[in-house]
Amino acid sequence: MKNLIHLVTALILTVFFQTTGYSQTNETSTTSEKQDAVVDNTDVKTETNNDPFIGKYFLAEADLQLEIVEEDNKLYLVSSFSKDILVPTNRTTLREFTRGVDLELIENDNTALKFTQNGYETTLKRVIATTEK
Repeated sequence: MKNLIHLVTALILTVFFQTTGYSQTNETSTTSEKQDAVVDNTDVKTETNNDPFIGKYFLAEADLQLEIVEEDNKLYLVSSFSKDILVPTNRTTLREFTRGVDLELIENDNTALKFTQNGYETTLKRVIATTEK
């Protein structure tokens, strides 16, 4: 019985250390598919005229106000909980890589942006500043 307790304890400790050690290693996998380009956030500059994007927007589904601002020739998507860099993918689309969000200008409509994330698509309405008298 004493040997059984030692054997079971040794087995449990071995499994524990193997599991702990395995969970701390980086898994590498090789794929034959093309890999997306990696963007270095420190050197990303916006080269296009992004004035149509800059402004405050409201995402009704999440009851969230977002703002697109320009700092040091870079565009950022600012919310109440984060500030993420936006990278232009073409003349009418900006991409936020952290959450996989695409913001696209809507043709003939300067009051909204098309918001796409993980297959979900909606419209961000531009918040018009009003002044009270």
